[in-house]
Amino acid sequence: MFKKYAFVFVLLLFISCSRTMLVSVPPAVDLLSHGNIGLITFAAENAKGELDEMATQRFLQSVTQSQRGVQLIELGPLEGVLSKANQSTLATLDQNSLKAIGEQFNVDGLFYGKISISNVKPQVSISAIVKSMGVRASFTISMTSRLYSTSTGATLWTDSVRWEESLADLNLSTDGIPLFNVKDKNQTHQRLIEQMVYQLTRDFRSNQRRVKVRKQD
Repeated sequence: MFKKYAFVFVLLLFISCSRTMLVSVPPAVDLLSHGNIGLITFAAENAKGELDEMATQRFLQSVTQSQRGVQLIELGPLEGVLSKANQSTLATLDQNSLKAIGEQFNVDGLFYGKISISNVKPQVSISAIVKSMGVRASFTISMTSRLYSTSTGATLWTDSVRWEESLADLNLSTDGIPLFNVKDKNQTHQRLIEQMVYQLTRDFRSNQRRVKVRKQD
């Protein structure tokens, strides 16, 4: 019993002699150290419309707002980038193609991401979709991105997010593929992409952490 009270006394003494404060924690990934960075338009899978453009622009905004001064250059879709770098449009981002892209566009790093829709389950029949277009549907949406070194071909950073979602007024084609439009008056779709990109780019943001420090005598 004495040991128990002694432990509590020591703990209270420690707390009384310390305080908490917020300290700034730098980003896990310092993009400024990578020089010029190219951004290839996100690839969209199992989706129609402008989902690729929505994801790319949100990613661009999030990265440049997270680290002021980062040199991020939009290069366009992958096929066009490979063609301008004199690479086969069917080539993968291997060491040779990355080096060629780096030399063609004068970039030291390269961002490339994908966004994919799967498991789409409309809550009405396909015939109703044809009549009304906008329906409530559940689906899985995933987003991935990589930062490559154009000199070595190495992956410098990668992350991904995957959410299970259900949205109203989701436009579906007769084959059940979602249609995303950046000019859609319904902002729900854009907010979804914005939130996913925010989570995807968390390693590029500084944050604050609460720590305990001893009080000075």
